[in-house]
Amino acid sequence: MVNDPVISVIVPIYKTERYIERCLNSIKAQTFKSFEVIMINDGSPDNSASIAQAFTSDPRFILINQDNGGVGTVRNLGIKLAKGKYIAFIDSDDSVFPDHLEKLYNAASAADADIVCSSYCCCDENGEHIRTSKLTKRKGVYHAGQLIGNIIRDISIRRYLWNKLWRRSLFVDNNISFPCTTYEDACIIPILFYNARTVAVTTDRTYIYTNRASSITGLSSANCVGDYLAANEKVEIYFLSTPEYMSYIPHLIYQRCKTVMVTFSWLFIRIFRVRSFNHFGVDLKKIGKFAISGKSSDMGHSKTKTEQNTDASHTNRAC
Repeated sequence: MVNDPVISVIVPIYKTERYIERCLNSIKAQTFKSFEVIMINDGSPDNSASIAQAFTSDPRFILINQDNGGVGTVRNLGIKLAKGKYIAFIDSDDSVFPDHLEKLYNAASAADADIVCSSYCCCDENGEHIRTSKLTKRKGVYHAGQLIGNIIRDISIRRYLWNKLWRRSLFVDNNISFPCTTYEDACIIPILFYNARTVAVTTDRTYIYTNRASSITGLSSANCVGDYLAANEKVEIYFLSTPEYMSYIPHLIYQRCKTVMVTFSWLFIRIFRVRSFNHFGVDLKKIGKFAISGKSSDMGHSKTKTEQNTDASHTNRAC
């Protein structure tokens, strides 16, 4: 165990035995050395935890086992245990380039940034490169307020948790925690940006996202559409309660329209690619309600923990 790490890396573990060794090896190979890795096994029924256990011979890696509680509870526990000034979230089916932490930390240190955003590339399940996805936001240092519109609209720098470095005090000082639902990051990231001061953007690609087949099949789950609508409803509620709410209304309207289009497209992906008509009528009504009122009938929906784990991690972060 490292006493004073600069960065705490939080790795949720659930049914990723095919990928987790590649993930942890990529973290172990980092050129930046002052880090700890908090691996949290969320009651995974496969061999993932045993593979992770082997890495604890390195004192920077610790393994925590808990009963299945969902990815939100894992991230909240990781934040509570973290000792670093900064936090990086790395999903256990993904991996990172050797200079991932170094480049993010250097950018954070140079600008005294609360958040650092990087570009990333996508690979298939065998680790073969598919494409590089660069941030369209110009490289530089920004006041966080300049990026609120982008993050509400989910454009340019996107609402991804894993291609960023986060100052730990953003969570602790503002009492921000992840809800225990799918798309937990989609509703929390805009709030984190609102509470930040400075954001550094680098166009260097440092993260490797694994594009899994479950990204498509997960769209047929019973709560996928409702949970996504609920996450975006929470964003609307939060920003409409801020003193600057009038300036956010155009962005929130854009977000609502985009959310409707995205979820509507999911219905057709189910039909033409997954060959599933499950929940079509129910979800269509939910989308219509959200389009008109911004309200989701699934607001506050409490999903079973296994459902959160099995379809949360890859349906909400398409490459």
